[in-house]
Amino acid sequence: MIDSHCHLDHEPLYDNIKDVIIRSKKIGIDKLLTISTSIKSYKNVLNIIKMDPMIYGTVGIHPHESKDNKISSNFLAIECKNNDKIIGIGETGLDYFYKNSNKVDQIKSFNIHAEAATNSNYPLIIHSREAEDDTLNVLNNYRNKNLKPLMHCFTGSKEFARKLIDIGSYFS
Repeated sequence: MIDSHCHLDHEPLYDNIKDVIIRSKKIGIDKLLTISTSIKSYKNVLNIIKMDPMIYGTVGIHPHESKDNKISSNFLAIECKNNDKIIGIGETGLDYFYKNSNKVDQIKSFNIHAEAATNSNYPLIIHSREAEDDTLNVLNNYRNKNLKPLMHCFTGSKEFARKLIDIGSYFS
């Protein structure tokens, strides 16, 4: 069994990481994928993935963090290529429910992540809450460019889900 989306760098998991690993193994989890949400988070993820062979990570900026965490497509792609245990880009996307950052910052960050995922051939882990039209607009820009979208946070309609499936999205 694989936990395909956890945040081992968040409390209370981070302070109890050794216990989390032991408990995971006891219940039959073979792999943990810890998801980056900010620059600080990514630095912690880099340390966490060294703790046990079962732990892998991603590099990315959560939509709530997009205002204060500026990155480039090149940075994301290089981080993936430089570390065998970084296996995806994200968590990225759009979240208009919470007003933590503005739409312009979120869309710009989402596009940077999508470009990096397309150019580096890594999956893109997407958070989409109350942002159906803008999420589709961004993803449609990369429709025929080998993008591998994985919808993580999904609060959309069946119609939205069908459109995402039509562009090759997976859901976790």
